[in-house]
Amino acid sequence: MTNENPQNPGNLGQRMRFRRQEKGWTQEQLAVRAGTNQAVIQKIENGKSLRPRKIDQIAAVLDVNPAWLMFGDELAASIPPDAMAIAEAWHAMPEPHKSRIRQEIMNLSSTD
Repeated sequence: MTNENPQNPGNLGQRMRFRRQEKGWTQEQLAVRAGTNQAVIQKIENGKSLRPRKIDQIAAVLDVNPAWLMFGDELAASIPPDAMAIAEAWHAMPEPHKSRIRQEIMNLSSTD
């Protein structure tokens, strides 16, 4: 990513639009490269789709980390893809499973 301002636009849609425009692409061009359609890109950029299913493909063609695209900060950008996948699965998981898995993680991390 370039060092132009804004480096970290405020939300997913703004970051995606910023990076797409940096590349000189239309919404349609981005959509084709990411394997989706222009309406999906438009919804994301307009803030109407906050958890798009194609985020990994969109990030890949924009040459950015999916965590940066979703969350924007440098800390999120340094999160490995497998950790992001686990975080996304965690977010979708119902509570009884979260409690059990949280306890298991805490047990495993304290055995070192």
